[in-house]
Amino acid sequence: MLGLFGRCVAAEINYLVYRYLQESGFVHSAFTFAYESLISQSVVATQAGGEVPPGTLVAFLQKGLQLVAMEQRLNDDGSERAAAETEDFSLLTVRCA
Repeated sequence: MLGLFGRCVAAEINYLVYRYLQESGFVHSAFTFAYESLISQSVVATQAGGEVPPGTLVAFLQKGLQLVAMEQRLNDDGSERAAAETEDFSLLTVRCA
């Protein structure tokens, strides 16, 4: 599902968002999103359609958030920060580098 060199391309992300909307019961939103993002014309939809397991978008987001939380607890050299130096991880206060 990852594009060249392990990077997601917009069409792949759009497909995962579309699948998430479908899986969550947002049928009308999924239809509108698919129409506006031209998913039906995307190669991703025809290639990966049956191969993408349910919950893939949520799984990717969870894994990414775990990595961000780990990064906040490590120094640049890989050593663990002292407890006083680390902040409690919050999705709404993540600082992207």
